[in-house]
Amino acid sequence: MSPAPSFTRAALTAAGIASLGTLPMQLLSNQSVLIRVDLHFGDAAQGLLISASSATAALASVAITGFGERRGRRALTLLAASGTLVCALGASAVAHSYWVLLAFICVGGIGNAGLTTAANFSLSANVPPGRQGLGFGIKQSAPPAAALIAGLAVPAVGLWLGWRWSYAILGLLALVLIRVATRIPRPSSSSISKVRAADGDPDAAPRLALLLTAVAMCTANGAAMALVAFLPQWAHESGLRTSAAGFLVAAGSALAIAGRLFVGFGADRRVGRNLPVVTGQMALGAIGFAVLALGTGPAVVIGGLLAFAIGWSWPGLLIFAVVRLGRDRPNSAAAVVQAGAFAGGGFGPLLFGLVASVWGYPVAWWVMAVGMCAGAVLLFVARRLFVSDLNLRPMPQDAHPTSLPTPA
Repeated sequence: MSPAPSFTRAALTAAGIASLGTLPMQLLSNQSVLIRVDLHFGDAAQGLLISASSATAALASVAITGFGERRGRRALTLLAASGTLVCALGASAVAHSYWVLLAFICVGGIGNAGLTTAANFSLSANVPPGRQGLGFGIKQSAPPAAALIAGLAVPAVGLWLGWRWSYAILGLLALVLIRVATRIPRPSSSSISKVRAADGDPDAAPRLALLLTAVAMCTANGAAMALVAFLPQWAHESGLRTSAAGFLVAAGSALAIAGRLFVGFGADRRVGRNLPVVTGQMALGAIGFAVLALGTGPAVVIGGLLAFAIGWSWPGLLIFAVVRLGRDRPNSAAAVVQAGAFAGGGFGPLLFGLVASVWGYPVAWWVMAVGMCAGAVLLFVARRLFVSDLNLRPMPQDAHPTSLPTPA
């Protein structure tokens, strides 16, 4: 048996796997000017690409997690990396029309769902329970990190060689992951039988609480994705120079990464009560969105940084809490909530764009503030249901590796 990897290596590996899954869409967003000129499509068509990818990921999340539970982390990673490879090679070599690109981007959505789940599996397998809070914080730093990588790809590759070459490089990275995944040990027949026997087992997280948590994830993450998509334009319209708007987003992304690491570190030193922390972060994030609606330069800077630093620093902590609440099926519980995140990622920017085009940016920011508040309220109700379920059905200490007496 090979020795277990160090915490740093295991956490960064999970973050790298998750980042690879998000890169097809990040490359599309950051190179949209180049791609739209080449394939001749506009704003609405670009919105459809983003929404279709996120919707595909949301629909695939639960099913692909079930596949991973039955076939193991090795098969899951190989399948998901293959989806990303097909997307990357298709976009670089075959997608000479908008509809062909749309088809490959949807395949990339499946790869995104699978690699996000594979990263969760990797953390569960290689990071000790007492450090998984920070581990999930590092892993959930993948989206802003991937945005940074994709942004650098524009001047480094897209403007120099063309946007297709950035997808070709992504394909090479997917091939490297496939090669690495072949070294993951196959699951034993006894572990597969245990998962199959657990199907339909009532010793799982309460469904209504999970559903409410997924909806909370959807509304709050939708607001956060709208922030990423539209803050630069709003900052420019509010009087900031284009370069200053770019620095604002970069600073916000850095604060979001730091926030995810900070709350993950705190979760490892706290016995439960993670969901109240997430609820508070969503509420403070809503205040940031409300400040953004004021539209002055200082308000945009303050509101934007608050919305980024606190309003987008909770995903890792929420997934970590749900994994601990998943009883005998932690990965399945996380998949339900992750599906909500993917759904919000497609729905939020689309809703923001529609509202902004009809009533203007300030109203759109207020709608996003309401969405973040709705997430906080739903999560508050979900926690009460989780706690009631724990009182009725106490969680055994050995239910799964991340069990603790009061995990909510």
